[in-house]
Amino acid sequence: MEQAHTTNRHLIAEIFAIGLLGFLGIVIETALNIAFPLLSDLFHVTPAQIQWLTTGYMIVSTILIPLSVFLRKRFSVITLFRFSVIVFSLGTLLAAISSNYAILLCARLLQGVSNGIALPLMFSVILQDAPRKQLGRMIGLGSLVIAFAPAIGPVFGGLVQTYLSWRAVFWLALPLMLVAWLLGEFSIPRAFTPTAQSVDLLGASLLGVFLVTSMLVIVNISAGHFTNRSNLIEGVLAILTLIAFIVTTRRAAAPLLDLRLFHRSAFTLCLVAFFLLQCLSLSMSYLIPNVLQLSFHSSPNVAGLLVLPAALIDAIMSAIAGYVYDKTPARLTILGGATLILIVFIGSFFSPIDPMSLAIIYAIFMLGLGACYANIMTYSLGNLPQSKTDDGNAIFMTAQAYAGAVGIALAASLVSFAQTAVPGRTLATSTLAGLRLNNWYLVITALLVLILLIIGIRPKNWR
Repeated sequence: MEQAHTTNRHLIAEIFAIGLLGFLGIVIETALNIAFPLLSDLFHVTPAQIQWLTTGYMIVSTILIPLSVFLRKRFSVITLFRFSVIVFSLGTLLAAISSNYAILLCARLLQGVSNGIALPLMFSVILQDAPRKQLGRMIGLGSLVIAFAPAIGPVFGGLVQTYLSWRAVFWLALPLMLVAWLLGEFSIPRAFTPTAQSVDLLGASLLGVFLVTSMLVIVNISAGHFTNRSNLIEGVLAILTLIAFIVTTRRAAAPLLDLRLFHRSAFTLCLVAFFLLQCLSLSMSYLIPNVLQLSFHSSPNVAGLLVLPAALIDAIMSAIAGYVYDKTPARLTILGGATLILIVFIGSFFSPIDPMSLAIIYAIFMLGLGACYANIMTYSLGNLPQSKTDDGNAIFMTAQAYAGAVGIALAASLVSFAQTAVPGRTLATSTLAGLRLNNWYLVITALLVLILLIIGIRPKNWR
């Protein structure tokens, strides 16, 4: 009994050590967004260029996540953890002392490398080492670490920018990196037997080209560039490389990802629902602060404080829902959360639009998201054979990273359309019109999520 407790305690410490890397990456990303106007003026670059501090970070992370299956087989957890700590620390230090935009961008790309390794590594450790009867609470715990970051990122960024300097965002992260490293050295086991497996270089290259080109298309769409020539070329290239990746992966002796998992209908349906929920989450995280600032002239600090309760609810609910998942049928938390999301989006049509109402709607949405989001992944990966959980984890993490860009692009495009559709309207009025337009997208997507989950999580799979 004591041994089990010790093992469980070390596993929790291991989750927190690796998760802290992802936590810091998200905190810095969301905190830095507040400083974009300042950085644009400081380094004499356009807003579109400064946005690459986030876009480049996302692209690098998304490209590396599919490689996690190969890395997990070839290298020990402690080796990957130490590498992530070193790379993230170098990127953070470089960002803190950066004297121009190019250096700061390179620093952010280094941080993206660390996040692309650490995020799937944390969930891989949970899937491989956690007892099956505790899988829900352990994945919920990992999700809590990650979900807590957006809660404090905007507030932290606003306070730092107001009272210190944007560089303090990076300087203050370094002591926490030291804590993560010490905790990891204490808790992560050293025993490891590497598996001799070559990396599918062709598959990795094709998937990398697809992710980069499609991400560029998404970024251009979010900026309102729907039909320019470069966007069309990038879109065609993305489609062709995706097709080539699927064809070559099916024929590869050691594929980058096991696409045969998509033959499992429940896995595929839950993955699509998971992807769409992440789109909704990032759309809401874009819409609410922007509407508060552009339509109600709230300061970044006030906007951050108004969305703080919602993010805290999501983080806490993720942990609670994971515990409940281990004790009850899977449908209870997953379908309950998805139903609540649909109800709140339908109700938003009849709600007044003011800062407090938006904060309440966002909080209820995050309550539903916390109840179902991590548990969808738990259900899907928990029903895979143990030998396939790393492949499933890599697919889910890639979908999560990619959906973030899609969600922001969709919301931003609809707001941009509303802002230019009727000449003469003020920015505040047209932004509110964009929010109303987004309501239709949110309701339709939430309904689709609920339908997918009802089909994908069948009573025969209740536990």
